Amino acid sequence: MSEKPDRPYAGKRAFTRMDLLALLASLTLLLFIVLPALGRVTGKTIIAQCAANLEQYDMALQVYGAENQDYLPNISGDWPCDAPAYYLALITNTGVKWTSLFCPGNSMRFTEQDNWNVWTNWEMLGYGQLGYASAIPGITSMGFAPVGTYLFATNINGTLTMQRVNISGTYYPVIPASRALVADATVASTSGTIPPFPPAPPPAGAALNSAMLTYDWVGTNEGYSGSHLSGHMNGSIPPGGNVGMLDGHVEWRNLTNMLPRAGNGGGALYYFW
Repeated sequence: MSEKPDRPYAGKRAFTRMDLLALLASLTLLLFIVLPALGRVTGKTIIAQCAANLEQYDMALQVYGAENQDYLPNISGDWPCDAPAYYLALITNTGVKWTSLFCPGNSMRFTEQDNWNVWTNWEMLGYGQLGYASAIPGITSMGFAPVGTYLFATNINGTLTMQRVNISGTYYPVIPASRALVADATVASTSGTIPPFPPAPPPAGAALNSAMLTYDWVGTNEGYSGSHLSGHMNGSIPPGGNVGMLDGHVEWRNLTNMLPRAGNGGGALYYFW
């Protein structure tokens, strides 16, 4: 007796082209929903990594101060991110890796090799550069007030202990928890415009100054190989940056609450934190 051929399983049918198109449409829709959320998570992760880097840098200076009667080292540089060879060795000898001294927010633009080139930029002259700003003695662009209303020198920390700051003849107490020691500085080319800020922080939640919208926050060249970019960008405007305080903690500071802390005196380049 001959056998009958197997019949298709009840309810089973082939995967049609329409099914495939429907599946692709569903996947595309899910990507549109998920990708923005992933972007927000990535941004928060980068900010957290940056904060961890600054904590290490801040702690290195805390260790140095503890071993030197609370006095902080002299960095002897032109800009807040400059560092002579002895200072680079001083920081890394505390156990901080040089890679932790650059903001991860710049990784889309600068590779680790680029950072290494900057770290050893002026090696023949004994100078390099950090990815973070340092509010300690010896920085010439912070050692004077290039514009009458700016007292950049008041941002310099000589010691880890509480001190007083002289602003226009009036002495103000310094609270370590609110005093910046290291910062993921946002750098702007102001095209000759002097930032219209008084020597006091704007109120919390203040609107972004209209002049700040005209600054170039994306590419500022100080004469180093390549331009500098603020580590946390939202289009062409940075939302803010992390700041390591004199008491050792790190916090996020919005751009609206930042002030110019160093400048070149000609109104072209300013560091904000």
